Amino acid sequence: MTGEPGLPGGRTPKPAPGWWRWAWIGGAVAVVALFLVLFIGMLSARRMLSWGMHRICNGVIAALPPELPAADRERVRTELDCVARAAEEGRTDDKRLGEFARVCTSALEDRRLSSLELMRIETLAVAVCLEAGGAGPQ
Repeated sequence: MTGEPGLPGGRTPKPAPGWWRWAWIGGAVAVVALFLVLFIGMLSARRMLSWGMHRICNGVIAALPPELPAADRERVRTELDCVARAAEEGRTDDKRLGEFARVCTSALEDRRLSSLELMRIETLAVAVCLEAGGAGPQ
């Protein structure tokens, strides 16, 4: 067999079209960009969690019964602030914080809190706060 080295039968391989090079470069850039987005998302997760906890706690405060005495309102506000701060600082147990968020969200569906819902929210808030190293009930 005569011919140039390369493929059997003396055929030479055809060079890849020029657009393949740009496709590989574009694919590599896309992969790097996706990893960058993932990394930035991981860094902002705590900020999003903190924002969500502040929003839930503010919703609970807004839904407190109007007949609740001022001292009790302040106690609830202090307990919820402790939870929000602990979430912001990353000192909370994710499972317990998730349970707290689910209970609050469920209680806020009708935009009013019953005394039973408020008691459950306060109990979980104190538990989250104590587990995070915060002050307990005053």
